[in-house]
Amino acid sequence: MNAKYKKSLKIVTLLITALLIATASAQIYNYMYIQGTGQITSTGLRWELGTDAPGTAGVSGPTATVPMTTNEGNPRNYSDCLHLVNLDGSATHDFNLTVTSSTGDAAEFQEFNLVLFDTTNAEVAVLDLLTQDDYTSTLTIGVSETWRVLFELIPVASPTPDSTVTFEVTLIYE
Repeated sequence: MNAKYKKSLKIVTLLITALLIATASAQIYNYMYIQGTGQITSTGLRWELGTDAPGTAGVSGPTATVPMTTNEGNPRNYSDCLHLVNLDGSATHDFNLTVTSSTGDAAEFQEFNLVLFDTTNAEVAVLDLLTQDDYTSTLTIGVSETWRVLFELIPVASPTPDSTVTFEVTLIYE
């Protein structure tokens, strides 16, 4: 009986020791922290509607939607359709323009262009909206500047009524 008692006592001692070690280990912690904030600022670039933007045009966040029309055979310019605004009061921004999508009745237009003008009214870029086109040079908008976007629609002499071209232009800036 004595041997069984000693074995039981050793097992109980080991269990108690293991329990104490586990309890002590569970109470030792290492900590790591992350501290941060999320803030909305008024920096970067944004679109604004110009004085002759179509009534159904709109700006929602980084996306400007501009549904334009012209009559059969009549050229039309939206000369102050959109503005590209640099919201930074202390930084310039380099950017590139790309026509990333162009679909529809391109043959019904002689020209369908996006023309960008700087603050001096100098033409700085022309994109052909009938093709997937890049403006290959990097453009730089100055501190707090506002640039003007003109759209030029020139249909062919006798276009098919209700012809439509849908395009998407991507502006990527630093």
